[in-house]
Amino acid sequence: MFAAIPFAIWFFLAIEGAAMAAEEAKDPKRTIPKAYISGILTLVILAMGVMFFAGGVGDWRTLSNINDPLPQAMKTVVGDSSGWLHMLVWIGLFGLVASFHGIILGYSRQFFALARAGYLPSFLAKLSRFQTPHRAILAGGVVGIAAIYSDGLINLGGMTLTAAMITMAVFGAIVMYIMSMLSLFKLRQSEPLLERSFMAPGYPYVPAVALGLALVCLAAMVWFNFTIALVFVGFMAVGFVYFQFTSHHRAAAAEDVLLTGQAV
Repeated sequence: MFAAIPFAIWFFLAIEGAAMAAEEAKDPKRTIPKAYISGILTLVILAMGVMFFAGGVGDWRTLSNINDPLPQAMKTVVGDSSGWLHMLVWIGLFGLVASFHGIILGYSRQFFALARAGYLPSFLAKLSRFQTPHRAILAGGVVGIAAIYSDGLINLGGMTLTAAMITMAVFGAIVMYIMSMLSLFKLRQSEPLLERSFMAPGYPYVPAVALGLALVCLAAMVWFNFTIALVFVGFMAVGFVYFQFTSHHRAAAAEDVLLTGQAV
């Protein structure tokens, strides 16, 4: 069960990408919290459904080492030629397409925001005539295509490059969750009068539970993926060095914001 904890994270990974659309939403103070809450509740229902219904079809060990457990579980119930089975496969396909589009939305806006703030090269912060960060979209696509074609060429800790990148993405998500919870506690103490469009429910108990669970997940990830953890720490160290050497870019970006009045 401890080894399976990191896989559970994938049910909810990247839900924070909803915030990337804040500048493009008409009423972000109202719509972004609604998007978060409805998205998380949807994922909770689906996760529980997968666990109970797919895992309860038969011997779970027959589904543990295959790549398509849901269709195989339904096949056990309705048979190979049932229209319900084909419907599930098509729903899953459209779900993957929707997830793919969500990832494009998230990474492009993240690249754009980081470039605008001076953390990445400024050319990634340019908008097209349709007011979309087209350069950031293309840059992320190049990275994704390179990862696809390099799969199998590199082996890290017994994993292919794609599997290692997925694991490192989980590491990044967990570290981000931990930093988010710590930042929440810090801001509540240092800026008690700050205007907040969304208040964390059950503060400080619910955020404390979230922080504790994130630390347990991080321990599980390090224990079972030690080599990838070392690579992740190496990337973090490189990022810190890059952060120190690019302070002038962030200062210039902040100055541009003051001159143009554009929010970062």
